[in-house]
Amino acid sequence: MKKVLSTVAALGLVAGLASTAAAVEFKMSGKYLVEGAYLSDGTGNGVDTNEISATQNHTDAYFLHTFELKPTMKVNDKVSMSSVIRLADDTFWGGQTNGDINATTGSKVGPTSGDVYVHQLYMDYASPIGMFRIGRTPAGTYGTSFMDSDQRGDRIMWYPSFLDKPWSTLFYINKAKDNNYAVNNAGTAVASASDADSTSYVARVYYQTDSLDSGLHYQYNNDMATSATVNDRKQQLTGYAKYKMDNYFANAELTHFFGSKTNDVETAGVLQNQDYDSWAGMLQVGAKIDALTPSLMYFYAQGQDMNDTVGNGGNISNALGSTGTGDMFEPLYILTGRHTGMLNNDIFNGKTGTMSTAGVHAVVAAADYAVSNQLTLHGAIGWAKADEVAVAGQDDAYGWEYNVGAAYKLLDNLTYEAHFGYLATGDFFKSTPTTDDTQNIYLMTHSLTMSF
Repeated sequence: MKKVLSTVAALGLVAGLASTAAAVEFKMSGKYLVEGAYLSDGTGNGVDTNEISATQNHTDAYFLHTFELKPTMKVNDKVSMSSVIRLADDTFWGGQTNGDINATTGSKVGPTSGDVYVHQLYMDYASPIGMFRIGRTPAGTYGTSFMDSDQRGDRIMWYPSFLDKPWSTLFYINKAKDNNYAVNNAGTAVASASDADSTSYVARVYYQTDSLDSGLHYQYNNDMATSATVNDRKQQLTGYAKYKMDNYFANAELTHFFGSKTNDVETAGVLQNQDYDSWAGMLQVGAKIDALTPSLMYFYAQGQDMNDTVGNGGNISNALGSTGTGDMFEPLYILTGRHTGMLNNDIFNGKTGTMSTAGVHAVVAAADYAVSNQLTLHGAIGWAKADEVAVAGQDDAYGWEYNVGAAYKLLDNLTYEAHFGYLATGDFFKSTPTTDDTQNIYLMTHSLTMSF
């Protein structure tokens, strides 16, 4: 009898677990990307902009791959879990020497080796007062891809339901760092601890219709984690709009950074206080004419005025900070491409700091042509210059860039792409011939992407 009861109990337990599991709707999507690149002027960390005059340029060639899984579990109509798991994240093949890439370089947020890690992990809960999203979520800035980095943030987010469509809102807290310093008011180490967290507070409002996607974003960063004596309070106001009318479209984004950064410790009798004051923006217009899609874009990011220094209390006026333009913003293969580290630090950050500080004015004319359902051709020409220069007398010309590319669908979920970019470098990269005489740059890439 005990055996019978045990068997019945076991069957009941299995049936209960099975019914519970069956109630969870599980979906999986993702991609696998294999990419090869050849850079005419590189030493393993993007473009080499410190090329000495009369020396032979170093070239760089490598393969890398990314495998991304996006599982989603819908528990019920109110609760779901989502994640992005990267089994490889722009991981370079091999541990090659002689200037080639090894597995520990790059600027991705994740493990040093670029191996398995959880990029995003969050829960959605549809409550009576709106949806809550809690966990490690996408942490791009806002609006278009212009300044949208492929990073993540630990957040508590609330999408209230008190506004009717087409209006909606979002509020969230982003915790970047929990920390503390043992200091007193003079900045001297003592036994007691003071709060030194880095936290962001965000409020957004959206207006979205069939033809218009727009919004306004306000962000307050309270960063006390830089040092024991620095109070960093940076604020951001961004507006964006993406508009479609018949076959025409327009995308725009404008950002203003303001706030203050103060140091409680005086140096040489000067209190080191600075204000944030910078602008960045992008405007793109285009049309879809049968198989042809031409577009014209202008983008701008304010550079750092070399006369504004900490010592004289000058403003922090470089809009791109140290991260550059958005990781997904690639109107040009070289100047904003992911393989060069110039205005984009998606893979490399070799030169992003220099050019982010200088800022940018750029104009890009591009066109895509769908030859067939399988083949699409791309062409672009762009001109760019620095907004500010760091050295007196330095030229501000980044140069002219020319791009051609093609994408071919081998299968519905398998695409091969080939790109070629050529940058006729301006005198910004040739200001000091003994240490800085970078020649014209060309970049060739090809990739195979499988999505599911």
